[in-house]
Amino acid sequence: YAWNDVNGGALDIEKVREARQEELDFMKKKGIWREVPTEEAWNKTGKPPVSVKWVDTMKSGGMVRCRLVARDFRTKGDKDREDLFAATPPLELLKALISKAAMNRKRKILVIDVKKAHLYPLCSQDVYIELPAEAGAEAGRCGKLVHWLYGFRPAAQAWESHYSSNLESIGFV
Repeated sequence: YAWNDVNGGALDIEKVREARQEELDFMKKKGIWREVPTEEAWNKTGKPPVSVKWVDTMKSGGMVRCRLVARDFRTKGDKDREDLFAATPPLELLKALISKAAMNRKRKILVIDVKKAHLYPLCSQDVYIELPAEAGAEAGRCGKLVHWLYGFRPAAQAWESHYSSNLESIGFV
């Protein structure tokens, strides 16, 4: 069986399998990691690869969504680090912008929801993950991240830097 990690309740196991495969196909196509010997993780970091887990949930309309998430736990001294925060505009801001645009019919609004946002920025550190069984990796192999993965503490900050630099490169201030 499969469990809805966000809202509770059982999920259709076939829909979960399909959603996990879709997520893995995207990650493989994007090149989120490259497979390396687990020994490399120990040699470079002195630690084993970070474990991962699937977070499965039912979205509206009966669609199942699965995300592969790293278990990057906080270490002592990380309590109030500002680099762990990435600004996300609140929904109220979008509502206010739409309301303002409705009053002035000459304005247009474009809202973009980037799916799988944390998977876009490049990972500039030596970060290794255990690969899920669904990835089909051989024993003794792990993944060295090329792009950040959900669950890593620097991923949100990397996404913010990524989209900010892209916007600035085309003239936004």
